[in-house]
Amino acid sequence: MIPCRRILPLVVVLGALVCTSVEAQIRVELRMSKRQYVAHEPVLATVTVTNHAGRALLLRSEGAGRGTIPWIDFAMKDSRGTTLSPRTTVLFKSVSIPAGRSISKTVDLTGLYRVTEMGNYRGHAVVRMPGGGGIFNSNSAHFTVTKGRNLFTQRVGDPASRNVREYRVSVFNAKELYVHVVDVRTGRTLQAFRLGETLTFNKPKISVDRSNNLHVLYMTKRHDVYGLGRVSPDGKYLGTEFFKRASGTKPSLQTFPNGEIVVAGGIPYDPKAERQHRAQIRRLSERPALTYR
Repeated sequence: MIPCRRILPLVVVLGALVCTSVEAQIRVELRMSKRQYVAHEPVLATVTVTNHAGRALLLRSEGAGRGTIPWIDFAMKDSRGTTLSPRTTVLFKSVSIPAGRSISKTVDLTGLYRVTEMGNYRGHAVVRMPGGGGIFNSNSAHFTVTKGRNLFTQRVGDPASRNVREYRVSVFNAKELYVHVVDVRTGRTLQAFRLGETLTFNKPKISVDRSNNLHVLYMTKRHDVYGLGRVSPDGKYLGTEFFKRASGTKPSLQTFPNGEIVVAGGIPYDPKAERQHRAQIRRLSERPALTYR
């Protein structure tokens, strides 16, 4: 195997290695979806591999069974500098990268490592060339996992599993609204959902219907638009609907005697349709003026 050498100081790229062989030269970049995450929400890392070898390269995992070595891996540490052991191994499909081209893969690190506890984390991606062709490390990436300010907590039964769940609604950075679904028996968070950005001076209205589904009505960044996010006790996101004020009244949650919940004082609103309408108006306004002779 052709030896590798460091081409940049350790403090710059955390030991990124590039082989002197032109036939195996690649660049690996790691980018986090954001710098701060709420505990248990997906921590998304995107790995981009660029081929500078001058010919197509095939990246594939090697081995068989439990001894299979993945071609993409990660090295993660917590705020104490302790190396995190992976929970499981993810084997990506083989991929061919044409000369001069790049491919990207996005991975949820919460499924691979215990990065759900509050604290600071750092790590880098590792790409292995097949046949002992070299190991390439990415840049180091840093992120923080924190806990939002709690707004609402309620325990309910899950009709499907008959287990007890706990809904937790919190706000992070004074504007981002989250819902956690927790298994009370094990204490494990089943899911964490980011409902959207809200204006917290108008406190969200929160209620549970007869099927124990959670309803969260919140004011969006637009004062006249409200979002209604719904989550089931088994940890499924049931979608978000949007409403506008009707005749000057604010949308509110109304619970009927049978346990059904509806939005009162609001008109259904489709943000996507409005964006398309505005884009159409803009395109019409961009037409050149008519010339008369």
